[in-house]
Amino acid sequence: MTDNEILIPFAQGVMQQGDAFAQTVARTQAWIASLDTEAMRRDTLLFAGIGASYAVLASPVHALRAAGIRAFRSNGDDMPAGAPPLADWYIGVSQSGRSPEVVRMLQQQRHERRLTVVNQADSPLERIAAKPLWLGTLIDSGMSSVALMATSVSLGLLTDALIGRDTQAEWQRLPEQLTALRPAAEAVIARFAARLQDVGCIDLVGAGGSLSAAEQGALLLREGPKAAAMGMGTRHYLHGMTDAVGNTAHVVIGGEREVLLAKQMAAFKVPVLLITDTPQTIPGVETLTLPSLPPLQRLTLELLAMELLAIHLGVVLGRDINASIVERIDTKISGAGL
Repeated sequence: MTDNEILIPFAQGVMQQGDAFAQTVARTQAWIASLDTEAMRRDTLLFAGIGASYAVLASPVHALRAAGIRAFRSNGDDMPAGAPPLADWYIGVSQSGRSPEVVRMLQQQRHERRLTVVNQADSPLERIAAKPLWLGTLIDSGMSSVALMATSVSLGLLTDALIGRDTQAEWQRLPEQLTALRPAAEAVIARFAARLQDVGCIDLVGAGGSLSAAEQGALLLREGPKAAAMGMGTRHYLHGMTDAVGNTAHVVIGGEREVLLAKQMAAFKVPVLLITDTPQTIPGVETLTLPSLPPLQRLTLELLAMELLAIHLGVVLGRDINASIVERIDTKISGAGL
């Protein structure tokens, strides 16, 4: 948080996310036009972020790899001091622009190969980038809502540009789809959240293209309603993590394999929420059906579902989702310096 940063309640931020879409798309398109996308798609890309920024990088990296582009993500914990550059381009992502881990990672790369996506103007991360994308100092909540959704949209547009897909019209229609989805999502998620009063842990699991939603969902539930939660990819979850089913709840996001997992978990009579674009009726499972969209556009709808779950669970548990418990001592660069 900077001295001039205005914070709004998380629920208000979720309601206002669609308002920033047009500005975000326009800013991102201008930024992409300034990049050497031809060289980037031939080279190796390292996306750097931590916390929520790390979570929203999972799905773009998956999409880039599926298209044959060498892409990785790091949150800094796996980059010890003295580590050599691991990629040709470093793309740093931070809403505040003050995450020290991300700044340190970018400083390992040549200046002309440093790109950034930040919300707060004149931040340390923005200042060390050759070509920063500034999202416009969007008014945001403490647990990021508006700026994080804008970041996800920008990363999706960048991914599409690198792959060579023209989906700008589809991105422009997303605010309408977010608005249209919300009533159904509120109803389904409220019913699911009402069953979580005494649950020990909430497991959030997503297919490769939905991993960002699973990881961000777990972070939101821990940071907001202060609930024990973990997020991971489906294939990893299947290798032993499933055996802890019992005093648990399960949020499963994806397609055919995730539908099967939801059925397996429902057999244990535990709360299950399935989020998929394939209509399903499974006894004991709350199902939120999304419109059929390309993965990174569908991700914005999945993120909305995770945000609504955090809000509803906060109500069920009687907890203030806007309040922090543990003081963040060294997670941000203080002041204006590096």
